[in-house]
Amino acid sequence: MRNRIINFIETALAQRDNEYFTREQDIQIYLAKYLSDTNEFDRIFVEYHIPFHMLPLYPWVDSNNIYIDLVVEKNNLFYPIEIKYKTTTQSLPLNIFGTEGSVLLGHHGAQNIGCYDFWKDVKRLELFKERFPNVEQGIMIFVTNDLNYQYSPRNVNVGYAQFSIHSNRNVAENEILNWNGSLSISKNRPAINLSKSYQISWHPLPIDQHFYILV
Repeated sequence: MRNRIINFIETALAQRDNEYFTREQDIQIYLAKYLSDTNEFDRIFVEYHIPFHMLPLYPWVDSNNIYIDLVVEKNNLFYPIEIKYKTTTQSLPLNIFGTEGSVLLGHHGAQNIGCYDFWKDVKRLELFKERFPNVEQGIMIFVTNDLNYQYSPRNVNVGYAQFSIHSNRNVAENEILNWNGSLSISKNRPAINLSKSYQISWHPLPIDQHFYILV
């Protein structure tokens, strides 16, 4: 079923050729509706809530509650889906109350934090599966128009290098990602020990300069 969900997501993203995403919630709502309209699933949850105390090994203590962007339920099995949308400045056309206009995407910058947030969500998905018997392996979607994410760091010793999500990146099972001794940025961002192996592949969206990862 997980592969079927991935296929639906890939199809949905491939069909997004006449309207841009202006924020992360646009992707969330678009995919929620698309998956719901397939009539393949029992329920689709948006902003699925998990009380913090139910994940005792959760290392990020900046909130008392945890929210998952989407959760798909089928036959009492749950498939969590996390979404990240990191942008750099780009002017995109936008229809506003029937009038043609434009919107300027914000510049998030800080690709080091963007890379960390990717692996943080991947680890969250692993923790959900490890903690709850009815949770299956989750799905991580990372969308960006910032091409810098696709390139590996020039300096392999730079603080965020181990968190890089460059094209064809391979992360081994049980690999530990850390900050190469960069202490200032590591505050509240602990090292991440991944239980599974991952390969990073970038795919184009039918939206100018937009690409995505799906793992």
